[in-house]
Amino acid sequence: MRFNKIKILVGIIVMCVVAMTSNIAYAIVEVDKNNNNAKQERHIIKLKKDKKNNKKADTEVQSEYTNDVHRVFSLSDCVNVAIKYNPAIRAYLCDEEVYKSKIGQAWANFFPTISAGIDIERSGQTYSKNVVGGGSQYVTMGYIPNISGEMMLFDFGKTKATADMVRRMYEAKQADTKETINTVIYDIKTTYYNVLFAQAQVHVYEDTVKDYELQLAQAWGFYNIGKKAKIDVVTAEYNLGKAQLNLVKAKSVLEIALVQLSRIMGIPEYTNYELSDQLLLNDYKNDVENALNTAFDVRPELIAAKKSVDAAKMNLRAKRRDFTPDIGIFAGYGNGLGNKYNMYSAQFGAALSYSNLNLMRVKKEVDEAKASLKKSEAEYENAKHTVYLNVKKNYIDLQTAKQEILIAKLALDQAKEQYRQVTGRYKAGVGDAIELKDGENTYLNARLDFYNAMLNYNVAAASLEKEIGVPIEFSDELILDISKENK
Repeated sequence: MRFNKIKILVGIIVMCVVAMTSNIAYAIVEVDKNNNNAKQERHIIKLKKDKKNNKKADTEVQSEYTNDVHRVFSLSDCVNVAIKYNPAIRAYLCDEEVYKSKIGQAWANFFPTISAGIDIERSGQTYSKNVVGGGSQYVTMGYIPNISGEMMLFDFGKTKATADMVRRMYEAKQADTKETINTVIYDIKTTYYNVLFAQAQVHVYEDTVKDYELQLAQAWGFYNIGKKAKIDVVTAEYNLGKAQLNLVKAKSVLEIALVQLSRIMGIPEYTNYELSDQLLLNDYKNDVENALNTAFDVRPELIAAKKSVDAAKMNLRAKRRDFTPDIGIFAGYGNGLGNKYNMYSAQFGAALSYSNLNLMRVKKEVDEAKASLKKSEAEYENAKHTVYLNVKKNYIDLQTAKQEILIAKLALDQAKEQYRQVTGRYKAGVGDAIELKDGENTYLNARLDFYNAMLNYNVAAASLEKEIGVPIEFSDELILDISKENK
């Protein structure tokens, strides 16, 4: 049979284009669908845009935040910096891209596979010497370049099931990224509040040092005029030294808290900044039932677990379809140039095939997929129970912390009045050093307890927000009408 080379090539190209149109179009639609899902509103929109300039952003981490530039950070500023620079978030975003590319890899089964090569051959015939004209006659072909391709047209849904499974895994990774952002925001808030508490602690000890310096001067004055014994001077010196030591320790705690905050923001070497906010005394709009319903709807951990269940279902569907064959087309063309002849060949056709079908292995893979599905469902149910418990617990902790603030404020007012009285008695010369020290310690501890109650309240609110998955709203009321506790 004679072949026209141009007609053969045109026929192969037309066949491939027609066959590819439906499958490739469907695959592209599915991939685009995933891209659209990835555009949903979330905390990392800004970081997604910055990924276009990854190299530039990486260098800006060092150049933008240098210790020769002083900045003032609010809580929202720290959160925004962490979302942009925290390496844990960036790692999860890269993990998203890995699974996003796997969706396209799954759909690649519908794209043609092309092979090309060159065969070097020497062919001919050998005749018996007993036959007239015996001997050997060879036709040396030199080289034979060839090209061939094959493409699957239909596989009874195996590729689609696999692509759907990978897409669910990709969506689970997106939820994992949101959960990581949730955790980073929680870490930022708790560390930010701890820095504010450490600052308040330093402020308290600074006031204490000033008080003991004044008391030491008073003790020396009373001793010099013979109104007090030397023991009062020694006691005042001891109290001042201990207060100075506590101040040094408090400043060390503050420095460590700032370093920890810088690390979570992703700029660990930057420390030349201060915080603009204070520990909050705002009341929150919260209802435990609404909090639970919201958590079940939007908590990224639950969404990730649910997507894992969906992925396990798609995997089971794909394994069950391994029993089905593949329907595809193939085509090839070769052209050989020899020293005497010009030979070429072409082929094309369709095929129904099984690829390494092993019924026992496929059966066991189906069994494995069923077990994986049951495991994913159990993990999802366990995640729901954990979220329920944590939301309830953190809700109770928030209510308890609010009551602790009120009690701590009452104790602080009483301690402040007691300290005012013992200070007046000592100045009048009727009080002693021990009474004065007890009053000072009571007032000191009451101030620290009040700030600690405010810290616990803010941390409890941050914990509840983390468990719900979204911020909780402020109410128009304050727990206490106070912005800063003054002496």
